Amino acid sequence: MLAPVLAGLGLFSSFSIMCLVWLERLQPLFFVLAVAALAYQIWLVRGSPLFLRTWAVKTVLGVTLAVNGLMITGWVVITIRYW
Repeated sequence: MLAPVLAGLGLFSSFSIMCLVWLERLQPLFFVLAVAALAYQIWLVRGSPLFLRTWAVKTVLGVTLAVNGLMITGWVVITIRYW
């Protein structure tokens, strides 16, 4: 009974490691997509008429910029730390 359980755990661990390796390789792509999405969001808000730029829209944009800034900063710090 123990052998199939250990074999299953080994397969799960191998799958997890493969996913981790691919996610690590794709980090620059995720970074570029996040920056592009932020640029697009800023372009949409700046291109909208003044009467559509409510405090809610500005708040959402500000919170998005803050969260993404924290995520990018954390990504850079972790990359430098474990390089």
